Amino acid sequence: MRIVVIGAALLMAALTACSAAPQPAPGPEALGPDGLRGLAPGVTKAATGTTLAAEPMSGLDGCKSYALAGGPAPDPAALEAEERAVAKADDLNRKATDADANVFDPSLHGSAADYAKSAAQSAAAAKLSAEAAGASADVAELREQRAAELAATGGAVFAGDKLRAVVAPPQVKTPEGAGAGTPLADLHRLYDAKGLKPTPAGHFAVAVPGHPAWTYDFTAVGPKVTYVALMDASLKCG
Repeated sequence: MRIVVIGAALLMAALTACSAAPQPAPGPEALGPDGLRGLAPGVTKAATGTTLAAEPMSGLDGCKSYALAGGPAPDPAALEAEERAVAKADDLNRKATDADANVFDPSLHGSAADYAKSAAQSAAAAKLSAEAAGASADVAELREQRAAELAATGGAVFAGDKLRAVVAPPQVKTPEGAGAGTPLADLHRLYDAKGLKPTPAGHFAVAVPGHPAWTYDFTAVGPKVTYVALMDASLKCG
């Protein structure tokens, strides 16, 4: 009996020692090929649960951007400003296109009055084109502003119900360690051999392993990355 008691005591001591042993700390959170916090390629908005804020913070270009849960609440005034800016740009671009298409052609044998009419219409069309370009620039500025706001806390962008992008908060990097604050020289060192290329939007992108349609999209200002997103650029907004 004594041997059994001693054996049981030794077993309990061993179990206690094992349970008390320090556990390895989890690695830092990363934006990897399978996304972030359940926001993975292929996920729908309906399947995100409480990962994201309930209401979008932006609806520019037909896509809806949501901050991660706990981020700033959507600003109704900002959403209204977006709608006004987009409506203005659309209206002016439509008017400019129509005005340009309807400029009177005096032909080679037109009268002085015909040429004067054509010149006046051309000037009006040019004025509308300039106004349309300014309105479009305002929308582009809002687009960049909203993107920076989303990157400040992290979130996701949806085209309809389909996930188009996962935007990492500033502390989250890719598995290779690239993200906000990474020098461009380090970005090239990490990804040039994997096919890092500039994008039409002025960012840098590299393919994501296991997801052919997806890329890591790095936005940079000056010599450093400002934020990184996992993106499916084949999904169009609007």
